Amino acid sequence: MGMKKIFLCILSLLLCSSVLASEYTDYFSEMYSKEYKKHVKVVSKDEHIEKYEQKVGDVFVSSIVYGVGYMKIKGHKKTRITYICLLKNNCEIFWGHIIPY
Repeated sequence: MGMKKIFLCILSLLLCSSVLASEYTDYFSEMYSKEYKKHVKVVSKDEHIEKYEQKVGDVFVSSIVYGVGYMKIKGHKKTRITYICLLKNNCEIFWGHIIPY
């Protein structure tokens, strides 16, 4: 029984990380496209997922995703970025932010 739980836990983490890898960049692309009222493309170059498993306000945050990449706003040069996302228990994005550098 214990081995089955470990296998299911590892499988769920792999599914969350592989399925959502493009969802983070899609989330940021959509969010910043609305803000700038221009097409914005966000690309991840290196990404990490860490378990967090604590409440932030009234929301249980299961994981933190952070990484580096670039953001391209139509008509502007590429900007290197660092980003962070907080994930709810069901791997849904709760909050995200981009920091240009």
